Amino acid sequence: MNSEAGMSLGGAGWDAFRIFLAVAETQSLSAAGRKLGLSHATVGRHVAALEKQLGAKLFIREPIGYALTAAGERLRAEVEPMATAAERAASAALADDGTPRGTVRISTAPGIAGHWLVPHVPGFHAEYPGLELEFVTESWPASVRRREADIVIRLYGPGEENLIGRKIGRLGVGFYASKDYAAKFGLPSRREEWAEHTILGFAGSSAHQELSRWSAHVTRNAPSFIRFSSQTDTVHAVRSGIGIAALTCLTGDRYPELLRISPEKLYSATDIWLLAHPDLKDTPPVRATMDFLTAKAKADRTKLAGR
Repeated sequence: MNSEAGMSLGGAGWDAFRIFLAVAETQSLSAAGRKLGLSHATVGRHVAALEKQLGAKLFIREPIGYALTAAGERLRAEVEPMATAAERAASAALADDGTPRGTVRISTAPGIAGHWLVPHVPGFHAEYPGLELEFVTESWPASVRRREADIVIRLYGPGEENLIGRKIGRLGVGFYASKDYAAKFGLPSRREEWAEHTILGFAGSSAHQELSRWSAHVTRNAPSFIRFSSQTDTVHAVRSGIGIAALTCLTGDRYPELLRISPEKLYSATDIWLLAHPDLKDTPPVRATMDFLTAKAKADRTKLAGR
């Protein structure tokens, strides 16, 4: 059939669409296979069979991997609601005994996961032994619409996806340097002095754009000879005395060898948003997890804000 005339999904089974979505998400046959527990060859055969059945080319090979064609984008728009409905039905079925069961994927920044959420995992497990948490930090913030996560913890705003949720707190940010760096080079006390210091910059991820803009504003665009896309790597660099960087207070305050640079104008904070797909937010696993995280954010509000 002509791919420009639309698609009939009637003849294809759900497994074929599930594999199609995995390839669309990972842009790789092997990565999709690992996610689904299938071989690279099996994934490839299913994709080829689906393309033949629909009479449309769904993927093209590009340097970054498998990219969706226009026909593939249209198919994903039709199939993603089916995936959401299937997951919602599975979640409801798992909760028939009244106890939430299953896996909940949480997309969040590595620092939030490691320094805030992970210490609460034992308490969560004791309260919900049937639930398994999966932290998705590599591509934060992940897309709930594309089934990359069930829950997203976002900063600065709710994002463009039509998700449901609420602000659960504020995350503080400040400038940090190691005590060794301060002993060797001192710390800036006036805005014009920032140019005399080594400022660690941000690279890559759009998740760092707001932090990068704030850092550039405060430091008057002081030159930087090194940039990081990972806050974990930035923290290692600050701790080793390479330079000064803007870090979340949740991370920077954790290390006694680091100093938060005063005064108050070198501190900022942003909203923390807890969000989920509107069709999944009331399933027992997602609802239990969101309620737990909301309660912990309220209890930890001073720690998160870094006040």
